[in-house]
Amino acid sequence: MRRLFSFGRKSTPPPRVPSVSEGVAGWTTPTPYPTPQELTQMMPGGIYQFDLMIGQGGMGAVYRGRQLNLERAVAVKILHRQHGTDYAYGQRFRREAQSLAQMNHPNIVSVYDFGIVGDYLFYVMEYIEGIDLHQSLCAGPLSAMRAIEILVKVCDALAYAHSKGIVHRDIKPANILLSKDGRIKVADFGLAKRVDPQATMLTQTNMAMGTPDYAAPEQYDAKSEIDHRADIYALGVMFYQMLTGQIPRGAWHPPSSLVSCDARLDAIITRALKPDRNQRQKSAEELKGELLDVLASPPQGPATAAVAVFGAGTAPGSAAAMSGPAVKAPTGPATSAKPYAGLVLLLEDDVLLRNLMVRTLRKEGYEVSETADGSDTVKAYSEAMMARRPFDLVLVDLTIPLGMGGARAMQLLRQVDPEVDAIVSSGNRSDPAMLQPSAHGFADVLPKPYDSEDLVRVVKQVLERRQRRLAKTGA
Repeated sequence: MRRLFSFGRKSTPPPRVPSVSEGVAGWTTPTPYPTPQELTQMMPGGIYQFDLMIGQGGMGAVYRGRQLNLERAVAVKILHRQHGTDYAYGQRFRREAQSLAQMNHPNIVSVYDFGIVGDYLFYVMEYIEGIDLHQSLCAGPLSAMRAIEILVKVCDALAYAHSKGIVHRDIKPANILLSKDGRIKVADFGLAKRVDPQATMLTQTNMAMGTPDYAAPEQYDAKSEIDHRADIYALGVMFYQMLTGQIPRGAWHPPSSLVSCDARLDAIITRALKPDRNQRQKSAEELKGELLDVLASPPQGPATAAVAVFGAGTAPGSAAAMSGPAVKAPTGPATSAKPYAGLVLLLEDDVLLRNLMVRTLRKEGYEVSETADGSDTVKAYSEAMMARRPFDLVLVDLTIPLGMGGARAMQLLRQVDPEVDAIVSSGNRSDPAMLQPSAHGFADVLPKPYDSEDLVRVVKQVLERRQRRLAKTGA
């Protein structure tokens, strides 16, 4: 199978990855902080119980615990008020925490509570069991597929924050959390800045501007107004580091000259790292689109011909909540795509994989509707039947950890339309539906991982058989 990205790497010097204690610029001198037991006694209401200090630095400390009244795991970050003793500092902290608490996105760590206790400001947030990206990089660079998977989710999170007028300003590996169940979360908006000329923010008083290696040039200019493009720059640095294990300092070399990866990634990173922010990607959405375009189309030229591999390197049940409606309306082929080929309905809970499937099928002339839960798939199919514009094909993921999976969805689809044509896809090749698809109502199988050529080939085969069947019956 030909692959878009080679996992072999050329020899490079061992990377120097910043230590965890460098998680926030300025955390250099250890400061005595309450023990978990002392903090439990200090917190108001008696509803929190802490058992472990996760980390500490010169500006604050983070603890793990539980919120007893709701029986949920939490983390709390405390900041010593010596870093801002004036009344305005506390007010800015309150407004900042309120803004962060209003953000609700599957790829952003949620903020539950905030306040002042003793000599500390605190905010309580979602606890993510796992590691951060910095810790992952200590073991070496990532494959390009894994790096893009992470960056796409981070772009989703930042696009949401930017739409709320919030710039993170401290994007770096230590602030990207990788949970044990495959979720990717952006943490620590403590340096966040609301893009509002009337707002007075926590970051305007006694706060570091970010971590130097990831800070955009304009963050060094006290007269410069920081906007969302500072986060784009940091994404470029982090992407380079994920691919190469190095920070792009000075006259840095393109990633493809250091590791074996698609050379088109060089241009994406080069653009993100432009000193002039007007020359960077205009938004996190644009950066995400460039990444998905690379995955969805093979490189040009015989020396680099390859295809994207779908369903590889993605943890089962990874963060897959859909943004927007449960069923995304059909997206037609791009203007340069092939003639109309049919209407396809997808059931796939992995956002990255689903986006790749949509882009690949669109280029082949298909209109595509997307769902992430089997109940929405059945609803979309039924509504299409009632509108007399039925789907030609359904492609379902067998396993949906947080919803109705493909097997049950197929049972219901056959009640709606006994002649439904569907392809089942799974990484579990020993599942009965994968071994005997026809016995479970499926027209064909698409084992994971598969590449773009496999996807197009199986879809075309099933639709060709469907057309022959309809021609015989005169339908």
